[in-house]
Amino acid sequence: MSIKNLIFDLGNVLLRLDQAATANAFKALGATDFPTLSQHHSSVAIVNYETGKISAQEFRATVRTSIGLPESVTDEQFDQAWNAMLLDFPEERLELMRTLQKDFGYNVYLLSNTNAIHIEYVDKVCLKGHIEDSLHPFFGKVYYSHEIGHRKPSKEAFELILRDEGLVASETLFLDDMPENVEAAKACGLQAAQVDAETDLGFLQLRF
Repeated sequence: MSIKNLIFDLGNVLLRLDQAATANAFKALGATDFPTLSQHHSSVAIVNYETGKISAQEFRATVRTSIGLPESVTDEQFDQAWNAMLLDFPEERLELMRTLQKDFGYNVYLLSNTNAIHIEYVDKVCLKGHIEDSLHPFFGKVYYSHEIGHRKPSKEAFELILRDEGLVASETLFLDDMPENVEAAKACGLQAAQVDAETDLGFLQLRF
């Protein structure tokens, strides 16, 4: 069956990331217990924050404690370190989203595991050079995990967008850099492909 709908991940697919930059930034602020952000209580805080279960202040407080940040570190410094991983959009990456809709007739959506601190930075900093001040104009609709309450690879994240947009799963292609998210999408009946920020997405212009 032909593909009519495209669902894109954001980080490391449309937006370049350098997660080591955040680790280095927190260490520079004096973090004393920082093997990775994916360990200790900070990983639970990230999941809870990215699904809207805790506030930014609660997130900062939990991570501060778990990685041993000095009390002198301000919220602004914390956010700068947390956002250090967010780099830039590959040239023409966002414009391709419009081309796929306008010239090729796809319905194009964004489904991202993210949080309010990151999205504010994306809108204010990563989109510099673009007329738009958010990612919304580039897509039919944007789905951020902290707003919808579900985070990939949970089936609820995929089922929500399919239901909300009235999409047929088999007519929908999901593109993500994480293999577990790709497999989860397939388990929900979507077609899926693993790509990253350096993948040439020109193949999408060869209409399926």
